[in-house]
Amino acid sequence: MSKKIRASIMGGTGYAAAELIKRLVNHPNVELVKVASIDHVGKNVGEVHRNFGNRLKYTLENLTPEQLVADKIDLIFLALPHKVSYQMAPRFIELGVKIIDFSGDYRIQDVAKYNKYYKTEHSNPENIKSFVYGLPELNRDKIITATRIANPGCFPTGTALATLPLGKAGLLNGKVRVVAPTGSSGSGVAPSEGTHHPIRFRNMKSYKPLSHQHQPEMEQTLTAAGGTDISVDFIPMSAPFGRGILVNVIVDLPSHVTEEQMHKLYTDYYKNSPMVRVLPLGQYPEIVAIAETNYVDVGISLRDERSGTKSFAAISAIDNLVRGASGQAIQNMNLMFGLEETTGLNDFGIWP
Repeated sequence: MSKKIRASIMGGTGYAAAELIKRLVNHPNVELVKVASIDHVGKNVGEVHRNFGNRLKYTLENLTPEQLVADKIDLIFLALPHKVSYQMAPRFIELGVKIIDFSGDYRIQDVAKYNKYYKTEHSNPENIKSFVYGLPELNRDKIITATRIANPGCFPTGTALATLPLGKAGLLNGKVRVVAPTGSSGSGVAPSEGTHHPIRFRNMKSYKPLSHQHQPEMEQTLTAAGGTDISVDFIPMSAPFGRGILVNVIVDLPSHVTEEQMHKLYTDYYKNSPMVRVLPLGQYPEIVAIAETNYVDVGISLRDERSGTKSFAAISAIDNLVRGASGQAIQNMNLMFGLEETTGLNDFGIWP
């Protein structure tokens, strides 16, 4: 493409915004126009996100949707908290600009479930169905023609990518059990008891067991992937590292399936998905292998347990700030604007 995508960000001070800025300024087909924020107004982005130093020109500005669109942008990234995006998105919709929303405000199609889990009252539920759920491995064709994307949550992304092949094969039924330790950056930039270093660095704990706000998003996504009567039991865990999620999914499968068959099912499903790497049998994902990248590693294991069923474990590792947020948003942007899906996302991770 010859003309660069003119993109701006609303909500520029969070960890996901820092990752988004970094990747947009290095993207060969994007011109990052402005970064809007109600916090740290007047500061250079390098004063807030210190990895940028003094290398970037962007000043954090308190801008309205009208002011941002006046710069003739093609795309707005709403890197805003839940319950704030639904206040801003309607005006961008009226102004006719393409949207990629990072919050949970437009992911869940059942507004009653959204209101229950997010403890709010959605102010414009009529707009929810106009957003495409931005999981490329499930909705690639819809994303290509979309004008509004609901960027998936981090836990639902890891869970879905561990289980999508089961849905297509008709093997995703009933109870799905998910246990997922996550890094402290998933709690956001604002300090809290749960992210306080003296407690976090040598600790693990479960939080919001069976009641996390991502649970209905998981059930909706797995149903859309071909699952039937899906009920997710989800236990997130606070883990002593900065970024990354290790998602462990356990389901029951028929006794006739073999581990080799399941591995082939996964490799076949993801053969045209450049950001998902299915590991060889006997190897399992590690966070350090995908940290700071948009790649997802997936591994499987199968065990004989009871008469008539086998226990199947699918494990995925993702970086919560990249594939769980900003990297996935860029992957969606690439598809929306007719670019190669992996543009700006092919970097190697850290090791160790």
